[in-house]
Parts: sequence; C-alpha cells; structure tokens
Amino acid sequence: MKQLTALAVLPLLAGCLTSAPPSVATWTIAYAPARAASSAAPAEGAPRGSVRIAQVVVRAPYDAKALAVLRPNGSLAFDPYNQFAALPAALLKGAVQDAFLAHGAFRAAVPSASQVATELSAETTVTRLALDCRTPGERRATVALTVLLVKDRVAYASAAGEGSADAADGDYTRAFSEAFSRAVAAALARL
Repeated sequence: MKQLTALAVLPLLAGCLTSAPPSVATWTIAYAPARAASSAAPAEGAPRGSVRIAQVVVRAPYDAKALAVLRPNGSLAFDPYNQFAALPAALLKGAVQDAFLAHGAFRAAVPSASQVATELSAETTVTRLALDCRTPGERRATVALTVLLVKDRVAYASAAGEGSADAADGDYTRAFSEAFSRAVAAALARL
C-alpha cells in the first residue's frame, strides 16, 4: 500500500521540481499621434476628400505573429516568447485609418468594408516590421512602409516612410506603435 501511495505522489512531485516554461507576451500596434508629431505635422489647407483604406499588406517574412528580429550576423530570427496579438496586417488596418484621420488631409477615412463612396483609395504596404538588434547593446523597433493613393483605379500618388523607436525597455507595444506612427506620418507628409 505504501508503494502504491508513493507511486501516486511521484508525478505530483515531479511537476513541482521543474520550472514552468516562460509565458508568451503578446503586443499590439496603434497609431500614436504624439509619437508621430516629431516626424511630420498634420496637413495644412483644405482636405482632399474622403479615402477608403482599401488594403494593408505586410510583406513576408514580417507577416507573422512572432516578432521578427534582425541579428548582427545578417540573419533573421523569430522570437518565440514575444508575438503580436494578431497578424500584423490585421493590427495595422485600424492604425492606418487612424493615421489618415489624424493627418487632416482628408475629410474622412473609412474602412474597406464601408459602403461610403470615396474619391480615393489607399493601399499601404509594410516592407519592414522588425526588432533591430544588429547594433550591440541596442534594441529598436523599425517600420518601413509605402502608401499608394488610387483614384479611378489609377495610381494617383505614392510615398514611403520609415520610423524607429528605442525598444530597450521591452515595451514592444509602445516601441512598435511609435515606429509605425513615425513611418506613416512621414509617408502621409510626402503625399
């Protein structure tokens, strides 16, 4: 009987003797107007009309939930313990719309599913969304993107922007939101 009790308790003790695996932290990205202010001021003059946020695309390999990490040897790694709360393109759709609204160059910015008629459509392509660890002792959130305005199915205007933010404190929501805000504000200022 004692042996049977000892065998029953053994699995419980084994679980207590091992450490728990680290938990996965999930992060988001939002447009942060205060962070974008250092990159570009809101547009002046009369608004251009309304714009539909037709699509937001994040190019591979940055289109994954796990944070992409640029390493000093030129390789790319994916952090298994830090990931976005959703696929980056899904997170950025609302952030792009918020950036267009805050920029002030358009009367309205509506999501792609809206039935509102608009004069322009916007297509945003994110070409880099990564944690840059190539410089020893530094961690920076980096974002590069292009905004294309389309009018009557013809390219009307296009501009690119880049942004980065210090991520040494490990607050990737703040860092990526700041980097994205700077990048999109820079692109919108060039349109």
